[in-house]
Amino acid sequence: MNMKNTLLQKVFYAKKDGDQRLLIMDVHKRKVLEDHWDIEHAYYSSALEGSKIDRNDFDLLAKHV
Repeated sequence: MNMKNTLLQKVFYAKKDGDQRLLIMDVHKRKVLEDHWDIEHAYYSSALEGSKIDRNDFDLLAKHV
């Protein structure tokens, strides 16, 4: 088996494991996690679009939202 297939299998199993863990999370923990993901996505999207907001400043703004 080549390295590319091994890496692809690891990604597949990591996603499968993550999906299983999400299914057993309680509603509050899942909401907190999803909010964190939304903040991470917003930060990296704004950075890719050329925003000069520092990570710490972005985290402070996210707490107000």
